[in-house]
Amino acid sequence: MALYQLSPYAHFVENRLLPNTIQYGIFHQLTGYVIEPRESVRAMLFAVRLGSGLSLADEDLEKLAADGAQIRELIEQRFLISSDEDPLAAFLDHIVVRPVQNPALVYRHESGEIKLVRTSMSRRTYSPRRNELPAIVEEPMPPIAANIFLQADGSRALREIFADSGIVNPSDEVRCRETIEFLTGPERQLIKLTTRAEDQTDIYEPCNTVPRNLYHAAKWNQPESDSNAQSISDFHLHGIDDATWEFDLIEPTINHAFRFPNEALGGFDYGARFCASMLRRELLPREADSLNVLEVGGGSGSFARSFIQQLQCLTTPVGSPLELLYHIADLSPALIQGQRETLAAVGLQVTHFHQDATKLDLRGHTFDLIVANEVIADFPVAWVKRKREGRDDSGQRWEGEGARDVEQYNLADENSPDMFLVNAGTFRFIERSWDHLSPGGVLMVSEYGAADSYPMQSYHLNHEEFSIHFGHVARCARSVGFDCQWLTLGEFLEVDDGVSMLDGHEEHIQCLNYVFQKHGMSLPYALISKNDFLKKFGDLVERIGLTGFSFSPLHSGFHYGPKLRDFMILIMTRPR
Repeated sequence: MALYQLSPYAHFVENRLLPNTIQYGIFHQLTGYVIEPRESVRAMLFAVRLGSGLSLADEDLEKLAADGAQIRELIEQRFLISSDEDPLAAFLDHIVVRPVQNPALVYRHESGEIKLVRTSMSRRTYSPRRNELPAIVEEPMPPIAANIFLQADGSRALREIFADSGIVNPSDEVRCRETIEFLTGPERQLIKLTTRAEDQTDIYEPCNTVPRNLYHAAKWNQPESDSNAQSISDFHLHGIDDATWEFDLIEPTINHAFRFPNEALGGFDYGARFCASMLRRELLPREADSLNVLEVGGGSGSFARSFIQQLQCLTTPVGSPLELLYHIADLSPALIQGQRETLAAVGLQVTHFHQDATKLDLRGHTFDLIVANEVIADFPVAWVKRKREGRDDSGQRWEGEGARDVEQYNLADENSPDMFLVNAGTFRFIERSWDHLSPGGVLMVSEYGAADSYPMQSYHLNHEEFSIHFGHVARCARSVGFDCQWLTLGEFLEVDDGVSMLDGHEEHIQCLNYVFQKHGMSLPYALISKNDFLKKFGDLVERIGLTGFSFSPLHSGFHYGPKLRDFMILIMTRPR
């Protein structure tokens, strides 16, 4: 029977993003491996952390069933170690890597000293309040720590790198343990150790992660209401003060991430590529002399600017310039003001409507094209649940705010759960859009979601948003009268997702800008290809020996902005 203790490299973390819920985990600072302990196992771990030894035999683990299996995993992954075991010795022959998810950088100061630039890896706060970005820390790197970090390219073991520093027996060296603690402690997590070289190419493998406490700072203070419709509307009316802050640091969209020309889009920016893809698929009649467009939810205005500029290149069948009419409907006064400023120089008078798109009512207006790009996730959802007694007198099998939609659009079957959400606001938008489209007109909506997944809330944002069940939305559209087709947004845009992009999210750009701004340069909050990055910053990177950033193909999904693979587009045509 062995006596176990908690490894000094094991640490507890919490996820507080879900309302009224705390998720607990334990991670190993040397490997990044995370286990979410069962409640009874967590209680046992807390007791061991307080000094209680854990005496266990194999037969004890068998008797504990699921708890025993998890305790066995804790032992195998060296969260729990025998009382006489050296907690570092078992890892000396592991490969040393820099975790891709850590934004930390090192550079060579003009004094010759190696400097570390980082943010805290012990916690991450989502939706930071205005001007409350994570603090950037710059500190000198101890020589041995700098040597290990610079050689942590996944090709060498920890013992080999220590040997380069003249340390033959790391287990006996106090400075080795101090160095490892400096490099791997929860605050920095600059290196991880792994036995599997192939894991380095997967950014979500433990050796590339930085487990930490997750918090939320600035959730919109929603009013008391029986429905979430009012709170979502109120956020867009009153909750957005600064469009730049909102889209740079709170809710980056694909459009915002691609607002500059990018080789993954064939040299176009997002709005221009969206327009070119639409024209290439001949979704609109080309015999007309004019085109009347309504964009719903205009964001910062960058989509409209590029979309308009692309359309302004078109001509009529007789070669004369196409008459373009462009309108934007938005609920946010702050965004409308920003759109006006962004579009001031496009050479076209853009009309703005302050409207809730789920109640769209533009009397006297019909359009050839309505585009809702990355906006319908903001529309209200409704709960439904199965009636316990089967059907009521009207034949309904469902109850709740969304019951009418479920019955009207045949959204449920025998495999449907007893309770689920429906994208009720999106249904209202589609119904209203039908009345605002000319015969032959097209409605295009793009958003994150899937063909057969029920709406789920995104908890990392400062307001409520829900994914889209595109199968339900298409059923609604067909019932209204539309001809429908859907595809992934990447397919529609014909994105080259093999292009290498700068890895990382906002923190990565913050750390890079801390260094770049010392040299009069800066990086926008955007998706940046490797070629564009090196073209602009390559000389500086080489001159100061900047290390820590990395690149991976767009399809890996670890880049600024949302994951493109999570997005779909539904194209709805009103028959002539």
